[in-house]
Amino acid sequence: MSEILDPVTAPPHSGVLVTESPLPSPERLSPVLVAALLLSQFGLAVPVVGMFAVSLPTTVAGLDPTGKATSLSLIMGLHAVVGILVSPIAGVLSDRCTSRLGMRRPFLLVGGAVGVGGMFLMAAAPNLQVLLAGALLSSAGSGIYAGGNAALIPDQVPERHRGKMMGMNQVMLGLGGLTASIVIPMFLGNQFLVFAVPASFMGVATLAVTLLIKDRRLTSDQLEGTQDLRGLLAQFKVNPKEVPDYSWAWTGKAITTLGTVLTGVYGIYFLTDVLAIKPENLGAVITLTSILGLGTSIGGAVLGSWISDRFKIRKNMVLYTSALIAVGAIVSAFSPNLTVYIIGMVIMGIGAGAYFPVDGALMIDVLPGHGKDSGKFMGLMTLADQVPRSVGPFLAAGVLSAGYWLPTGGYQTVFLAGGVIAIVGGLLVRKVKGSH
Repeated sequence: MSEILDPVTAPPHSGVLVTESPLPSPERLSPVLVAALLLSQFGLAVPVVGMFAVSLPTTVAGLDPTGKATSLSLIMGLHAVVGILVSPIAGVLSDRCTSRLGMRRPFLLVGGAVGVGGMFLMAAAPNLQVLLAGALLSSAGSGIYAGGNAALIPDQVPERHRGKMMGMNQVMLGLGGLTASIVIPMFLGNQFLVFAVPASFMGVATLAVTLLIKDRRLTSDQLEGTQDLRGLLAQFKVNPKEVPDYSWAWTGKAITTLGTVLTGVYGIYFLTDVLAIKPENLGAVITLTSILGLGTSIGGAVLGSWISDRFKIRKNMVLYTSALIAVGAIVSAFSPNLTVYIIGMVIMGIGAGAYFPVDGALMIDVLPGHGKDSGKFMGLMTLADQVPRSVGPFLAAGVLSAGYWLPTGGYQTVFLAGGVIAIVGGLLVRKVKGSH
């Protein structure tokens, strides 16, 4: 089993959780912990990728055929807003959790249950209003889950293994997405099953992970003086000038993620409205493009994380991979047919697959707090993913409207804007000094 790290007791009546010295880094990587982390990532990936790539777009198109683009942007944007609010709060609370179950395990259990409940509500939604309510509930569950899950790597994975662990997590994200892309299109036309099937993956994974991990534990004595509202609110105070490396890495990640959101939000509509894929062929095309895109994403994750750890060039890899995302977006934007579109998706898949694990390892390298605030800063790191996913759909809708007045066209302009934004985010990594 993985090692348990015992926090140092806070000074009495301090009002904040303080350690007298940095928490010791774990010395070994347990196979059981690896299995738990990978299963957790897979259990999240199937419903998240499946919902955004297949379940939500197809369901929204069925409930609102004429306003599908606007309605999808609204639901996806508000879904991300809830994640922005919930995830960092859950992360801070997990740093202070004194449950006998451990610091992180309660958040995995509660988050998994709420997320599954939200997906079943979407499965039964008779209209857009109920669909939105289910999406928001699902987002709240994912945010609670992330509050416990995100801190497990800095808690229990040695620094020398973090790049590989983030890479393996990205592989599981790809495998989860691949599974979703193969399984969920089989149920197109059945609203209940396109949500219920991925929800079952999350439910099973949640139960299994909570049994496999050996969690850190805190006692009430170790949290003396930190349980009031003032102490909780104080945990959210972060001065970017005091943590410049983390701040630059956070900003770069947020901007690049925004670029990837723009390149993906209207994928299905690009296929139907620009490439004129017929409805009877749509399920097979979604499966094909998803398999190729996610397969290359897995390959990019494995290769990128290995190069990052082996040659210690995380900053350069972040820059190179963001450039690949931009190249893929340009190819897809100007694709005259499905073949060229797939080539662009493959290029973006390799770039994004390598970018996210390498950038994640870089952010953990510059994580402030010496291990005592892992949940807090990993929760804030999640915001670098959730904020763009909140803003992105609304921005995409605006860019789409503006694009109709340009020679490039609406959906094409969204792809191009995503590519430009992604490479701008990648360039900011040069400001980071605390990682190789």
